Amino acid sequence: MKIATILGLGVLGMLFILPAQALTISNTDPDPHTVTVKAGSDSTELVVEPQMAVEPPCAAGCTVELENGENYEMKGGEEVSIEGGVIFVDAVPGSDDDDDDDTAAIGETGEDADSQDNAEAPSEEAPQAQ
Repeated sequence: MKIATILGLGVLGMLFILPAQALTISNTDPDPHTVTVKAGSDSTELVVEPQMAVEPPCAAGCTVELENGENYEMKGGEEVSIEGGVIFVDAVPGSDDDDDDDTAAIGETGEDADSQDNAEAPSEEAPQAQ
C-alpha cells in the first residue's frame, strides 16, 4: 500500500513539473491592443492592456491577429510581446539557442533588414608590406 501511495504521489508530482503550453501575450506599448486568437474553429477576442499579459488557449497551435490585420502563426507555449504594434517572440518552449538574439520579429520587414544588406562590405585588399 505504501508503494502505491509513493508511486501515485510521484506521478502526481511529474504532472506539476511539466511545462505549461499556454501562449503568453504581453503588451509593452502605452496603448491597449485588441488581438483575436484563432485555435481550430474557436476564436477569442482579447484586449491586452498596457503592461499586462494574457494567456489565450493555444496548446496545439493558433493564429494571432492584431487589430491592424497582421496575422502571426504560433505553435503554442511561446511568450510574445507587442511592441510598437508588432508582435515579437521573447521565448519559445524547448529552445536552448542562447547564442541567437532573444527577441525576433515575426513577419516584419523593416529598415533594419535592408540597412544590414546595404552595409558597406570590408575591403578585400590587404595592405602591402614594405
